[in-house]
Amino acid sequence: MPSFNGQQENEGTILLVDDQPEQIDVIRSALGRHFAIRIAIHGALALKIANRGGLDLILLDIMMPGMDGFEVCRQLKENPETREVPVIFLTARESQEDEALGLSLGATDFIRKPGNPLIVLARARNIVALFRTKRELSRKNEQLEQALKVREEMERISRHDLKGPLSGILGVAQLLLEEAALDEGQKALLKMAERSGYTMLEMINRSMDLFKMENGTYPLRPESVGLREVLSKVVGDLGRQAAAKGLSVEIADAPDLSVRGGNLTVVGERFLCYPLLCNLILNAIEASPPGEKIGILLAMEGGMATVQITNRGEVPEAIRDRFFDKYVTHGKDAGTGLGTYSAWLAAKTQNGSITLDSSRPGETQVTVALPVAEP
Repeated sequence: MPSFNGQQENEGTILLVDDQPEQIDVIRSALGRHFAIRIAIHGALALKIANRGGLDLILLDIMMPGMDGFEVCRQLKENPETREVPVIFLTARESQEDEALGLSLGATDFIRKPGNPLIVLARARNIVALFRTKRELSRKNEQLEQALKVREEMERISRHDLKGPLSGILGVAQLLLEEAALDEGQKALLKMAERSGYTMLEMINRSMDLFKMENGTYPLRPESVGLREVLSKVVGDLGRQAAAKGLSVEIADAPDLSVRGGNLTVVGERFLCYPLLCNLILNAIEASPPGEKIGILLAMEGGMATVQITNRGEVPEAIRDRFFDKYVTHGKDAGTGLGTYSAWLAAKTQNGSITLDSSRPGETQVTVALPVAEP
């Protein structure tokens, strides 16, 4: 590609390893206008130059005195500093066994000598462009992973550090409530502040549990949990949000639950089942058009207890495959993308699962499956 000063832009650096001067001249003539060319006339020098870094491609002759090209390639691919640099073998031999050996050692391609200079240039440019793109993607992935680690560590520290001041605030509220000089209105305000403080403390504790579940260190304390009881509490607690949109939320039992009297009990943890179902039902409320109905069906399937939450409205196609991934959200100005993710983690921690079904136009169904408790 020409630059603004009329000269060719450097597209990368190539190491040419060959002991034949005439072949070196041919390759240099073909590539020199586009690439910086380094020369090694034997394998030991090639390894020394490669170890210095900065290479985008190695063109490697097979037949050389002393160390042949196969051995050079083997050592390049065993070295963490050079193993990612693509290698193209240069050879005058037609042996398929040689080609198979070279590819097994990690070579990217073969070029027959004497080669057409235009073909050599085209292959070199394609492989260098691919290598540079791969290297840039790898660098960006490392940056993203590091940023995510920093973010998660800051979140963990923040959660831990918030508990101290919040405990102090709760202590002050409790001390003031013990003062007889307060009137009823003042006491009511303090009690409201105290309740809000405990709610915030519970949120911090839940977020710390989320961190433990992510790392597989959450200490699950299994107990028998009645799903209908938990669902009834969740629906009651979310009644204001549903009423604001004119939504009705109905809990029903599948016919096969009649033998259990509608009492579907699972092995889990109450403090995980509540936020799991609350996040999913709240998500259904937020996604439903006004005036619609949200159906919740309790059932048994394959030895697991299931809760099917069905609402009108479709999950956007762009996020369906990532619906339960961390930080995935759509169309919510204040959305964190943690609701469905934390629900998925809670189900997994309790040896259960969550699935999304968007196959029916205009409708979304999320199904939670949890292990059934023995009668």
